[in-house]
Amino acid sequence: MTIFNLKSKLKQQGLVGGIAAAALMTAAYPALADIAIEEMTLEVAPKSDSKRVYVTDPGHFQMTSQVFTIDGNNNKILGMSDAGKLPHVLIGDKGNFMAIANTWYDRIARGNRDDYIEVFDTQTHKVTADIDIPEGRFLTAVFTHMATLSTDDKHMMFQQFSPVPAVGLVDLEENKFVKMMDTPDCYHLFPAPEQNVYMHCRDGSMLKINYDDEGNSTQTHSKVFHPEDSYMVNEPYYSDVTNRLVWPDYEGRIYQAKLTADGAEFMEPIDVFTEEEKAEKWRPGGWQLVTVHNDSNELYLLADQRGKWTHKTPSRYVFVVDANTGKRLRKFELKHEIDSIAVSQDDKPYLFAASANEQTLYTFDAKTGKKIGETTGLGRYPHILTLPQDSE
Repeated sequence: MTIFNLKSKLKQQGLVGGIAAAALMTAAYPALADIAIEEMTLEVAPKSDSKRVYVTDPGHFQMTSQVFTIDGNNNKILGMSDAGKLPHVLIGDKGNFMAIANTWYDRIARGNRDDYIEVFDTQTHKVTADIDIPEGRFLTAVFTHMATLSTDDKHMMFQQFSPVPAVGLVDLEENKFVKMMDTPDCYHLFPAPEQNVYMHCRDGSMLKINYDDEGNSTQTHSKVFHPEDSYMVNEPYYSDVTNRLVWPDYEGRIYQAKLTADGAEFMEPIDVFTEEEKAEKWRPGGWQLVTVHNDSNELYLLADQRGKWTHKTPSRYVFVVDANTGKRLRKFELKHEIDSIAVSQDDKPYLFAASANEQTLYTFDAKTGKKIGETTGLGRYPHILTLPQDSE
């Protein structure tokens, strides 16, 4: 009778198989031992310019977010930064740093809340500062003006809604939280020179807050600059460089102001649509639905034919008008359902357009409307665009 030792047999077969495999690899790859081990390196992004685009994907209120850094000149993704719940992304120092206001929980979707500011170098994408702030950052759908940098990049401010309305002041030179400054029930933050910031109040006025380095503040109200029945969109355009506020209502009327250290200077409203277009139900729609090219004074409005109260849904067209007079300059079709637009601030401007449902950033020539390129695969629901306004 023959008795087989199964374990010994398997070991022998494994040994023979291993020798055969090694011999085969040696025959097929005689120089395998001479191949150098590849070392991992981290590339440094080019210095920021006016066509650098930051696309934020807050992922429909998910607990983590992504911020994609894109070279708008060639539609190339340069890097990605992780963020927490409903982050606010701010670009300062001519595009050299990015500050992100974050919220995180120690059990991901529950537990102890932690609010903090991360500051990134935009070339290396390394964190250069991590600043703890009180756990009161206003967690709503990402309205970009709920946080801001000061015009000199010395401070960052963020809005608190509960337990009481307030604005948090952060010193970015000392990398420390300073103080919560109490405010009335007003919203959005628009910085002005000489340590001033404006907010939009429920009565239609603008609140000017002047603050010192310790967070002591004085407050004054402007006159009411729009009627009560003119419903304003959630995402106006504001330039930290020109201090010009451009704010559409649901029907395409544009209210504007110059926000200075001395006060708010209001302009006459303009209408983007003709009476015939209004009858055809042309209305603004999208998330970031208005942008302005500062040097040419051209205003771009994202719009479509739509019913009332659909102002947050995507649009397929852009209307371009003179920002002072409302004179129609051109209109072009984007041929995609677009949520947000932003224009580069240079002499050959590109219009960047984000489609959240397609997870794609499209690039157009801002003068002709011709499509130049696209960047795909941008997370889950990317619809926030941030561009440096003061790049050289």
